Amino acid sequence: MATVLTEKMRAALRIANTGEAITGEINDVIEACKADLAATGVETIDETDALIVRAITLFCRAEFNFNGKGEQYRQSYDLQKMSLCLDMDYNGGRVSETDTQDAGAGT
Repeated sequence: MATVLTEKMRAALRIANTGEAITGEINDVIEACKADLAATGVETIDETDALIVRAITLFCRAEFNFNGKGEQYRQSYDLQKMSLCLDMDYNGGRVSETDTQDAGAGT
């Protein structure tokens, strides 16, 4: 089933084919990205959020080796993911272990 996000990724990948097989593959890659983000601590995965859409776009382009630059897109995705993981708006406001260690160092 094609969603708004599926169609955004189809456009980002410059894929005109709307067949069931390619739509399913795009959806699988989107879900894999969301699972990867969640596994690294991103709790807020809103498909209308510009930074989340950007991360998913980078992930999809890496997976589909868009323009033969899959590795570059993977590196960009990893940096975007790291940024989201550290942002309290996306990680549920958790303080990282290193933050708590630094705070206790001065006492």
